[in-house]
Amino acid sequence: MSLKDNLVVRFEKVAGRLVPYLEESWRDVSVKLDDLNRSLASQAIPNERRDKVSELALRQKGEQAGQKTGEVRDFPGGRKRHTSS
Repeated sequence: MSLKDNLVVRFEKVAGRLVPYLEESWRDVSVKLDDLNRSLASQAIPNERRDKVSELALRQKGEQAGQKTGEVRDFPGGRKRHTSS
């Protein structure tokens, strides 16, 4: 077996052991970055605007889903609000 073939075989063995470890590590890093991103996004919105931002996001999602009504309902027991679309 030539030196090149020997190195290729050894590299394949090492890569076979490292790839699963690297994939798992990348998933862990990805989850941590997602959590950090959500945390930073949450901190970026002032408390007094948070309710309004949530309401606007829900309204936009409803419009994208083809919702025809402009009615946004609170949780049961809450008051109903009518908005113009």
